[in-house]
Amino acid sequence: MDMKALLTLLITTYVLAASPATISQFSNSLEKSHGLKLGRLDDVAQKVRIRKPNFFEKWMMNKSGAEATYNDKTNTIVLREKNWRGNRIVGLSDFPMGQKYQFTILASTVFHEMMHADFDVLIKNSNSRSAIALKNVENWFRKNIRGVNAHVAAHEFFGYTASDIITGLNMDIQDILMNHGINYQQERCFGKKGLKRIKDRLFPSGDIRFIDTKNVSQYSLKLTPRSVFIKGKGIDLKGTSFPDSYRAGIYEHFIAEYGAPKSSKDLLDFLEREYGDLLRRCYQDI
Repeated sequence: MDMKALLTLLITTYVLAASPATISQFSNSLEKSHGLKLGRLDDVAQKVRIRKPNFFEKWMMNKSGAEATYNDKTNTIVLREKNWRGNRIVGLSDFPMGQKYQFTILASTVFHEMMHADFDVLIKNSNSRSAIALKNVENWFRKNIRGVNAHVAAHEFFGYTASDIITGLNMDIQDILMNHGINYQQERCFGKKGLKRIKDRLFPSGDIRFIDTKNVSQYSLKLTPRSVFIKGKGIDLKGTSFPDSYRAGIYEHFIAEYGAPKSSKDLLDFLEREYGDLLRRCYQDI
């Protein structure tokens, strides 16, 4: 393919991709599986392009192994074709019951890229607390990490926070359900012997409700990244002076705009809504 033909293909794809893809199935699934509130994603989607890859992008994604990309020049998110069902991004119901983890992996990638877009189209030119928090992170990278584009580093810290929220909450949800005798993948109760042991340990009074078995007081410290990757280069933040207050400032965006829990105790509210009836049915005859 010569350069003129390649440019024609890219321009054509850009023009045809002017309407944002439908994300409602994806958003509804993430709300159901993680208890988040994703109405803001509609605002982001209306200002960006979300589409399948063209021939050149497909080749590049196969070469790099990327499931999704974000172009900050055109505010375009590109997802591999396997992540689409017609003109919508896949949702939880598109995966078999025992393969919820596949949706979680996809969701962490998509949410990461959507937050790059959120940064660019909603936060960057505002005077919001989120904009101030991101500017603090950018200034920290500029002062403390040499040879790195500080703006890109802040972008990636924000994106990796989104990824960590999806994967981290999923792990805690699975752990809490398992500790209470519920198989997360199959959404069914453990056997009676196992439930009896759990009941004696967690519910000696007979009051069957979710208990905080994770004891995470601040998710801002757990669900913000300890390292970021920029163009294949890893930046380890563990041994640096990166302030916990900056982590809290970034995580606050996800609490305020996407309903992320502040602590594992807050996560129990979602579990009670989504799994409370199942929990009590499990112990009905134990």
